Order: sequence, then structure tokens, then C-alpha cells
Amino acid sequence: MRYADFVISIIAFLLMVYMGFRANRKLAAVGFQILDDGSFASILAIIVSTAVIFISIGYIAADTAFGISSGLKPKASDPLYSPGLFTVYLVFPLVAIVVYIITQCIIVVKFLAVRLPMLWLVASLVSFAVAQVLMFVASKKICTGTDNRIDGAFFATLLDTVAVFCIYGFWSSITGDDSEEYAGMYKF
Repeated sequence: MRYADFVISIIAFLLMVYMGFRANRKLAAVGFQILDDGSFASILAIIVSTAVIFISIGYIAADTAFGISSGLKPKASDPLYSPGLFTVYLVFPLVAIVVYIITQCIIVVKFLAVRLPMLWLVASLVSFAVAQVLMFVASKKICTGTDNRIDGAFFATLLDTVAVFCIYGFWSSITGDDSEEYAGMYKF
């Protein structure tokens, strides 16, 4: 099938795990911070919110596919279009990105009064935008041109990984690093 998609997904996952471990070495976060980064409460909040989103999207996908309720089932006239799935897979992430970008711009430009971290944010946006174009516009041409070996999903996954790495770079550039005076603070 598409082994390249599978391999790039595994590499992307491993890079995300690595960035997660690297994030633990940061001391302070900036801005709209409610909970200390890396604290039990902040990690628990991430886990709970992720679980709620995962379960919600999973239910909507299952309901759409198997017709658990009649509310989310695609219309017979257009079985490939599902408003519920369209919302959770495309609209919700787009809204989350816009909210994130706006809040981060406020933090960096207004409160920190720096501009350099914005390059990370712009690079992330460009990478994400190109990924979406390759996924939804050029995928068929890529698939045909590579004799069905890779498609737009391969490049979208690769560029989405780059976008997440750029977000990590952005976050890393606006947070404090672990220094020598705190060397014994973290116990693994």
C-alpha cells in the first residue's frame, strides 16, 4: 500500500515524543499562563482535554460511518459529505489555529515586545498552509506522478511535522531554559 505514509507518520510520532521530553527542560512559560508548565495539573489538563476531543471526534466519525444516530449520517444524495466530520476535521482545527495565533501574537508583540519569535510562527503557518494545499489540491497529481507510491498525505504529514517543530521553536524561544543553577531540580 502506501509505506511512505506509514514511515513518515512513525518518524513524525517519534519526533513529537522527543520534543515532549525536551519541553520538560524548560523552566518558565510566558503569558496567559494559568498553571505552571510541566506541573501535574498542567499535564492532567492536557490529557483530559485531549481525551475529550479524541472521544468526541471518535464518536462523530463512528456515528457518521455506522449511522448510530440519524443526525450525523451523510445524505444519500451526497454520501461523501458529512457536515459533522467536516466540522471536527477541518473547521475546529482552523478555529483553534486562529485563536492560537492571535493569542501568541498578543503575548509576543505586546507583552514581550520582541519580534524574532514571530519568524517561527510565520514559518509554521507557511508550512501548514503548503501542507494543506498539497493534501487537498495536488494530492492526485503527486499520486499519479509517483506511480501511486506517495501522495499528498506524505508531504502533508512531513510539512505538518515541520509546522509543529516550528511551533516548538517558537515556544522554546519565548520560554526560559534550564540553567546550571537548577541542574539538580529535575529528578528522572
